[in-house]
Amino acid sequence: MDVRVPPGRAPAARAVAPPPAGNPAAVILGYPDDPTVTAGGRIVLRVSTDAPAFRVLVYRCGARTELVQATDWLPGRSAPRLLPFEDWDWPAHALDVPADRAAGVHVAVLVEGDGRRWTTPEVAPDPDARTARVLFVVRAPADRRPRVLYKLPLLTYHAYNLGVPDPGRAWSLYSLPEPRPAEVPPTVSVRRPGGGTGGTPWDVFNHDPFDPSPRQTFRHWDAPFLAWLERHGVAVDLCTDLDLHRDPALLDRCTLLLSAGHDEYWTDAMRDGAEKFVADGGNVAFFGGNTCWWRVEFDDDHAFRRVANWWDPAGPDRPENHLTGVSFRNGGERDRDDHPVPVGYRVQHADHWVWEGTGLADGDVIGDGPDEYLIGYEADGAHFDRSRTARGLPARPTGDDGTPGGFTILGVGDIAPGGWGHGNAAATMGLHDGGGGTVFTASTTDWPRLLAGGTCPAVEQVTHNVVSRLAGGAS
Repeated sequence: MDVRVPPGRAPAARAVAPPPAGNPAAVILGYPDDPTVTAGGRIVLRVSTDAPAFRVLVYRCGARTELVQATDWLPGRSAPRLLPFEDWDWPAHALDVPADRAAGVHVAVLVEGDGRRWTTPEVAPDPDARTARVLFVVRAPADRRPRVLYKLPLLTYHAYNLGVPDPGRAWSLYSLPEPRPAEVPPTVSVRRPGGGTGGTPWDVFNHDPFDPSPRQTFRHWDAPFLAWLERHGVAVDLCTDLDLHRDPALLDRCTLLLSAGHDEYWTDAMRDGAEKFVADGGNVAFFGGNTCWWRVEFDDDHAFRRVANWWDPAGPDRPENHLTGVSFRNGGERDRDDHPVPVGYRVQHADHWVWEGTGLADGDVIGDGPDEYLIGYEADGAHFDRSRTARGLPARPTGDDGTPGGFTILGVGDIAPGGWGHGNAAATMGLHDGGGGTVFTASTTDWPRLLAGGTCPAVEQVTHNVVSRLAGGAS
């Protein structure tokens, strides 16, 4: 079904009676046919509901959550819930996206009703929810795209996504059925509810004491980082993993590729495209951890599977360090409930441009306050010789884990005493020349949390330094 919506922005709130409750057992779910649309194009939402009608409220999530579009009543129809590896192929509803729409992450809120009465909410809803949400990205038109590109980790969202948790019929790449029937491939589809919001992450039980939103959702790390960028006047275009996988050439016009939070899942095409981009002079900044940990492959245009860790000598034997400079192998997992002692970064090479304006000196520590806990959840590191640091010398990478020889370690979060880490058990913030451009890594998933919280000025200053310098002449 092709349903057009009135052009322009959403109407102002109307003081009318709220819609009747309708069927109290009704549940509305949805997902995008494709998660990315260019302004001036059309986004197709796939929706299933037990209600006779529903409306779509589209919110843009930037420095604030803004209602930008609302549809009239659309006919509701219930559709079957399929298995996680399948294309669910629910009823389609196409929305025109105005050509003047600002690039950004958008969340469609699906609201059930009876098709008669309606009140536009005056308060924007939380973008995180288990139902009634659809996340998609609006890109700027080609002739006015900023040269900073932010990549949303859609594959990480979906790797953890249970979709709709029907007993025995819902799983993620972390909870595949065992024993697994031969006809069930070890894949999950991007064409089902969830993928950033509107579904249930497998690890929703893994509580973050600093933020109640589930970690494997847009709301947890990416939303705060994007909000910070917009508040500080950094114009960015958006893409998802799927866009980079399909068309690595989308990096050709960029100066800086940004990634934050938990960018764990990468295909060959994504990795090849990013490394070529850097070799050709492009810059990348990873403000996250556990980056590029899993190599994944698509079986078709919608379902993907885990193949191996990138560093695995049995294949592909291509350590993620070659791109990022660091690896989860030398960092580890760190949940505050299990490891209550906060760890931050001990500064080294304080005269480096990354530290400019922070006022810090070698040996100072940032992010180790009880309400900061900068090295949190998952962190990456470059292997270094601990005998040097024991003698008070700066840590230098050994390179025996695949870290490039030119990688400069700017901060060390030494977590070995806690016993939770892998390998060298130290997070290392730093950067390297990737053969043409520069690659920076913050090496901890929780960098965006401190950035948005404003409790650690050094984290904000470093972010400003990295983005402004690596963006170069970005507009």
